[in-house]
Amino acid sequence: MTKKFFLKKKYKILFIQPIQAFSGSLKSSEEYIKNLRNKFNFIFLTQKGFSSKILKNYGKVFVSYGICKFDNTQNSHYVGFRWILIIREFFYLFFSIFNLLKIKCFIKGIDVIHLNEFTGLPTAIIAKLIFNKPLIVHVRSLNYKDNKSVVSNLYLKILQKFADKIIAIDKDVLETVNIKNKSIILRNILDIKYNHFKKFRKKKNILKIGYIGTLVKYKGIEVLIKAVKELILKGYQIELTIAGSFIKRNFFIKKIFQCLKIDNNIDEKLLENKFIKNLGFIKNIEKFYKKIDLLCFPSSLNATGRQIFEAGIFSIPVIVCLKRNKSDGITHKYNGLIYSNFFSTRQLQEKILFFYNNRKQIKIMGNNGRKIAIKRNIKKKNIERLNSIYMEQIKYIN
Repeated sequence: MTKKFFLKKKYKILFIQPIQAFSGSLKSSEEYIKNLRNKFNFIFLTQKGFSSKILKNYGKVFVSYGICKFDNTQNSHYVGFRWILIIREFFYLFFSIFNLLKIKCFIKGIDVIHLNEFTGLPTAIIAKLIFNKPLIVHVRSLNYKDNKSVVSNLYLKILQKFADKIIAIDKDVLETVNIKNKSIILRNILDIKYNHFKKFRKKKNILKIGYIGTLVKYKGIEVLIKAVKELILKGYQIELTIAGSFIKRNFFIKKIFQCLKIDNNIDEKLLENKFIKNLGFIKNIEKFYKKIDLLCFPSSLNATGRQIFEAGIFSIPVIVCLKRNKSDGITHKYNGLIYSNFFSTRQLQEKILFFYNNRKQIKIMGNNGRKIAIKRNIKKKNIERLNSIYMEQIKYIN
């Protein structure tokens, strides 16, 4: 196994993937990695799950029972009962240290450490101390920024001290972690051929809505199901197609989350309604997008996800939950519609009914979304930029 990946002398990147689920962060990183593996040897540290199965195709994978994290994102920062999760992270700390020392024993000459989501910062800092190499921190979620919060300010100071380079995926994320002379924007790339046009369906009676992503509460899937169900009961001809999976947890953690009522997984019974087509986890997103007219991204994260650009490639307009009328990826009434109240089924229904009653806008806004997606998805240039970031850090230490 090792010989397969280390025949040629290349610089070695220790890539820490703290999220085990098949997420946008993993998907985006995979596209960068498969285009850079001819120049670098990747060594991966992750948990058992989708991430370990996918990453083993690109390098040596070290699987840890847990990876120590500290979640300071806007949606999931520690407040109230959530502070009890710190106990779990202390438990995972042992496994993180053990596996990093294991990597040090078996892999000689790590050149750069790349953390693929800043929630894994505690593990990345330990890696930096063990290997004494530059640390690149990829920030994919909005950081919880509160000048009055001691924890928030301390977290930013720690990030500033230990990170040699900070990569934000868009302008919105950059604003929450903008550390002078260290932070840059490197957008996600989509490995999708641009000749995949979405044909505008002539059959207009049924509005086909889609949702793609993890089936967790904070991404708004419960609100979406409720909103669509109410519209169907009122006589509107709507179909909802869902593509996604639940977050898998061991029995002990699952029970703790349920007892404290902080489990983000939705109730599986919600998917048993006849108006919902649940596809589960899918790899071929092309088939999914070709089945729908409209994509809903009702997340509480107050940010645009990778799905917005995927939909754009297929000329599909989007409905997004945001607290502002413009974001990095969507402009209200240009390539989709924005609503502000995450908990409001009424606001979401209003946006759905706009497209239901104005079918021409599906085509107009969908085409606008395609223009944005193609403009932002500068694949070759962004791959070269990440290559330059790696080499910049390697040359600095040499």
